[in-house]
Amino acid sequence: MKQVCIINGGSTYEDEAAFQDHLLKLELKYIRMLYTGGNWKNWLGATLTDYDVLLPEMPNKAYAKYDEWALFFSKILPFLHNDAILVGHSLGGIFLAKYLNEHADSLHFSKVALVSAPFNDTSTESLASFALPEDMSNLEKTADHFALFHSTDDKVVPFAEIHKYAAILPRAEVTVLEGRGHINDPTFPELLEFIKK
Repeated sequence: MKQVCIINGGSTYEDEAAFQDHLLKLELKYIRMLYTGGNWKNWLGATLTDYDVLLPEMPNKAYAKYDEWALFFSKILPFLHNDAILVGHSLGGIFLAKYLNEHADSLHFSKVALVSAPFNDTSTESLASFALPEDMSNLEKTADHFALFHSTDDKVVPFAEIHKYAAILPRAEVTVLEGRGHINDPTFPELLEFIKK
């Protein structure tokens, strides 16, 4: 069975005090707590009937730490075939970029898609332990095909971040989206097309 493994996003903070301060100042919105019927990650699982779509819950996504995610992901890897497709959304995208770059000597996958992934911009949120090293030259070796997806109106991760990934992944398929924000839509046909081709 073909496999797709999706790593969702999360939030990072410089330290416990910054996280506590965020919680103190947090203003909840009722509408954001309403059930909306799912998003493209669930839709992919229902649509890709000839694939196993894995949606692991990364540890403590409200206060994510790279080392904890890396340890957890290392436990997922034995289940993945070499022809698996990895998808990282938001913080999940920068996580995959950093992890694959660090483990390029032992990991190689069919396809990797980075969706609304931060690169090094910290204007909206600290990247903390997820910050990428200066040398990202190993990343391109870790997959046969890369795809980058970002919407021009993303208010969470600046759109310019897609160009930084494109610079280190010159063979990547780049898809610029309009009016899709941080890409939390119910469907994602562009990603589905990349997975299936």
